[in-house]
Amino acid sequence: MARGAAGEVSGLADSGAAAQADSQEAADVAFGSPRYLACAGLVAEGTVLAVEQAAGAERVTLSAGRYYKGEGAIVFLRDPAVDAPLHQGDLVMVGMSAEGQYPDAVIVGEAEIARERPRIIAALPESRTLTCG
Repeated sequence: MARGAAGEVSGLADSGAAAQADSQEAADVAFGSPRYLACAGLVAEGTVLAVEQAAGAERVTLSAGRYYKGEGAIVFLRDPAVDAPLHQGDLVMVGMSAEGQYPDAVIVGEAEIARERPRIIAALPESRTLTCG
């Protein structure tokens, strides 16, 4: 918070406006949207092969059955204190930024993935026309 010349506290309106702008920006880059896909490093679905404990996190290894964006081995970290546990054999869809080890989104179960899949497929062509940033 900034203090003005007379010592008044300013910034409440600014922080509200910033929060609203952040909320709008987040809505613009919602998982599966063209903007999200343009910037994502990986969006794929597959089966959990292994879940291992690693220094305050769980390391999840996924066998991808379908890549929407990206390729290669899929290993990511999850916070067991916050995230619902994954188990070997779970079907998941995962979205990750190019530089992150923690996913932006993990969707679990065929029914949940089936709801996301058409939106992602529909957004892919537009995502290829966008630059990230």
